Amino acid sequence: MLIFKRPILLRPLLALAFASVFWAPISAANEATKEDKVKAAIVFKLTKFITWPAKKQTLALCVIGSGGINSELAKINHKFSMGRRISVTHKAPAAPLDKLCDMVYVHNIKNIDVATVLKKLQKKPVLTISDNDDFAFQGGIIELFRTGSKIRFAISKGSTRNAGLSISPQLMKLAKIVD
Repeated sequence: MLIFKRPILLRPLLALAFASVFWAPISAANEATKEDKVKAAIVFKLTKFITWPAKKQTLALCVIGSGGINSELAKINHKFSMGRRISVTHKAPAAPLDKLCDMVYVHNIKNIDVATVLKKLQKKPVLTISDNDDFAFQGGIIELFRTGSKIRFAISKGSTRNAGLSISPQLMKLAKIVD
């Protein structure tokens, strides 16, 4: 047992212990999980099965929201997919996403903000992806969801058509189709 002879030495130790109790949940919430790593890998793979109407040299992936997946999505920054370099940036929901992004990943934001983002991108050639519940039913193109221990995805055919994007039939066979 550690006994402090001077109470003044105890204060910094208590302050450190107190602070760590409150900081632990915050840092844990932003740490990437195995599920986040799988979702980021899926996002990268999806780029190989989507055709945009105009081919640019860079494929801009904009991330909206916070969470552990952000650090995993950042790891695909500067990787190449189908001859295009991927550029990953973090954006606010109010940003001109249709001008800045080819893909938008939405994570951990309020439903009102999700609806605003989807309305802004309606009929724009931007692939929208999220792990929010019912994202594909709300007008998003690809929704990532968990089934048991697996991450699956749903694709909204109507939203894909409205965005003017083309999704490979191979990918469509693997997806739960929403429409």
